[in-house]
Amino acid sequence: MERLATLKDFLGALARSYIFLALLAAVLAYLTFNALVPHPQVGVIRIEGSIMDAAKADRIAQMLEYARKEPSIRAVVLEIDSPGGLASASEDLYLDVLRLRREKPVIASITTIGASGAYYLAIAANSIYAKPTSIVGSVGVVTTLPSPQKLDENALTTGPFKAVGSSRRSWTYQTQAAAESFQGAVLAQRGKRLKIPKEELATAQVYNGIDALRIGLIDGIGSNSDAVEKAADLAGIARYGVVDVKKALNLTDFGVIFFVDEEQLHAPTNTAPINYYLYLEQR
Repeated sequence: MERLATLKDFLGALARSYIFLALLAAVLAYLTFNALVPHPQVGVIRIEGSIMDAAKADRIAQMLEYARKEPSIRAVVLEIDSPGGLASASEDLYLDVLRLRREKPVIASITTIGASGAYYLAIAANSIYAKPTSIVGSVGVVTTLPSPQKLDENALTTGPFKAVGSSRRSWTYQTQAAAESFQGAVLAQRGKRLKIPKEELATAQVYNGIDALRIGLIDGIGSNSDAVEKAADLAGIARYGVVDVKKALNLTDFGVIFFVDEEQLHAPTNTAPINYYLYLEQR
């Protein structure tokens, strides 16, 4: 009997040890899984101030590319507070956002202003949020015309517009084509959500958030937090963190130039025509 009791004690101890080892293995497997599989994140990319130079556009493009490739980032929120900027930069970033949206949900959240080229970026997102008093719209172009051609016997050019790029009439047509391209992108991306005709869109008005929602320029009134929740919902993640993409990339801050006025677009040395998707400061 004593031997039987000893055997039972031994078997009981052995069973408890197996249970302990099984629990330990389960804990280690859980920790290993969490270490190997990234915790879902919603990436936040802040677009602030005028996009008036290639360096700033390149930095935004870098953040968009990081968010697209980083496996832990499952959805992205663009926090926009910008009046726009260079037409070429806005067009590039619009295409970058579309590329990102093909792989992950993207929500745009307009804070104070998302106008002109900044609105161009926003329409590439799945949905757009704004505040009631946000400035939204300005679907149009501002341009600098070529300087009038002057005869200079000390300068030799091989064509009549080599020095200035094109005639003023020709550049007017090119500018109109740029405006129609912008309008076409809005019509394509907003689709049936847009409640105004192309003719009104072409007036390049700005609207507050309430009116922008009424006419279909945006999808909802909400905060940045609402945008994060919407992005997570579209990605199908219930438990997630929020990561600032600029900090994740350890990018330094540029000096933010917010509004520019028309005088700043016409520097005396500027002879080449330039198009801007830019909402100008009103004085």
